[in-house]
Amino acid sequence: MLPADGSAEVIALVVVGGLAVVMRWVFKPSRKRPAARPVDATDAHELGLLTVIATVARRDAQARRAQLGEMGIRSSASRRSDGDVDVLVFHGDADQARRILEG
Repeated sequence: MLPADGSAEVIALVVVGGLAVVMRWVFKPSRKRPAARPVDATDAHELGLLTVIATVARRDAQARRAQLGEMGIRSSASRRSDGDVDVLVFHGDADQARRILEG
């Protein structure tokens, strides 16, 4: 039987509080992490499977991506350090995407 004076509840609270302090200490980050910064395609030497097909003003980038999306071409955008935006597509879609954006 547990004692009726409430000492079991106090002990349980102390144990849970102690575990919370230990877990906070164990799982805290070892150093502050800088804020995530978008990748600047101008800095990238190799973009992997992507190719830059257009460099446009920020306000025009979403319209260009929507135009490509309507034609079934997946695209991405990368902000440049000069404020413009690079529109990127997969290598295999690059020629078709350029034709769509030109015409």
